[in-house]
Amino acid sequence: MSSEQPKAAKTNATDASTPEMTVETALEHARRAFALKKYEQAVEHYATALELQTKKYGEDAPETANLYFSYGKALLENAISQASVLGKEQPENGDEAEGKPSGTGVNGKGPILSFSGDADEGIDIFGQAAEEEADEEDGEGEDGEPEDDFNAAWEVLELARAIYEKGKDEDDEVKMKLAETYIALGDVSLETEKFDQAITDYSEGLALKIDLLPISSRQIAEAHYKLSIVLDLTSGRLSDAILHAEKALESVGARLAELRDGIDGKLLPAPSLEAKVDKKGKGKAVGSGVHADSARNLTKSQMEAEIKECEGLKEDLALKVEELKTTPSEPTESAPAMVARALDAELNAKPVSVPGQPAVVNDLTSLVVKKKKKAAETDAPAKRRADDGEGEGSPTAKKAKLEEDAQ
Repeated sequence: MSSEQPKAAKTNATDASTPEMTVETALEHARRAFALKKYEQAVEHYATALELQTKKYGEDAPETANLYFSYGKALLENAISQASVLGKEQPENGDEAEGKPSGTGVNGKGPILSFSGDADEGIDIFGQAAEEEADEEDGEGEDGEPEDDFNAAWEVLELARAIYEKGKDEDDEVKMKLAETYIALGDVSLETEKFDQAITDYSEGLALKIDLLPISSRQIAEAHYKLSIVLDLTSGRLSDAILHAEKALESVGARLAELRDGIDGKLLPAPSLEAKVDKKGKGKAVGSGVHADSARNLTKSQMEAEIKECEGLKEDLALKVEELKTTPSEPTESAPAMVARALDAELNAKPVSVPGQPAVVNDLTSLVVKKKKKAAETDAPAKRRADDGEGEGSPTAKKAKLEEDAQ
């Protein structure tokens, strides 16, 4: 008994030193892993937190929406990193799989632009969406796991969207989260090359953000630029892509003007936040987190650093706009239709007349009739003779008529 007692005490001490997993603990681990780009670990921790949260509140409760969103983002980033490892975007010269290819954009054209610094966790706009058309078959990987993760990300983000949609009219912050969810859904569709769906979701997210944010917000520039990218990848939408790229450039220019006014002390004071009473009777400030990226919240040194960053971003966007404007216009006719039209023109080409020689015509009618002759024996005799070239005006018909008259 005396030998077993210390062992039991040691076990109890170990259990006491191991903290019980809570939603807050799981979220802390998940956010740390996400910040370190350890997305697989982040997915596991977010899944744990979500399981605990849904047990407490239910799957459709408003309290679970933010967790759905974060979990969906982690699934998306994990799918992108897996696709990169499996060969979709393999880096060269020994670069890490998570690193962004430098100096290229979608399909290797144009710069990759970063609008980080707007949201809580930062948004890397196109670090992983650079080669959507070049490797269509490589995206699923060897065993299809990245595609499954993309599907899972879509489903989880859709759950978040449905919850945010219900409360968007009650709180501007919920409306902003809905906008971010639409943008994330657009990212999933862009990665899986469902461009029409990406256009729809990016447009929804952009419309919500325009309603909530000033044009100088970098989130506006980001949404316009993402929309221009997917429009550029969609046949017949080049003019729209140029339009949104120009609007992204305009937004960055407005941001630069705001930052310079901030350094010169010319920024107007922020508008007062109105208090909104929720269903429980508690007052809540509206828009406190919506305008988190306002220049008023930055120090002078932060403004100076962002001015330098935005100047480079403005140059890159100007180059992108110029590149889009010099892109040859795409044919409005599809490739199969063009081939069919060219073949039809070749088969029905006008004959070339040569003096003293009969014209040569590429007429395939006789071949077609011979193939259908047996099947068409029940047709009217006059029509069949016309097809065979033995009508009343032919030499054979005239000979037959003369013989009848002689008898």
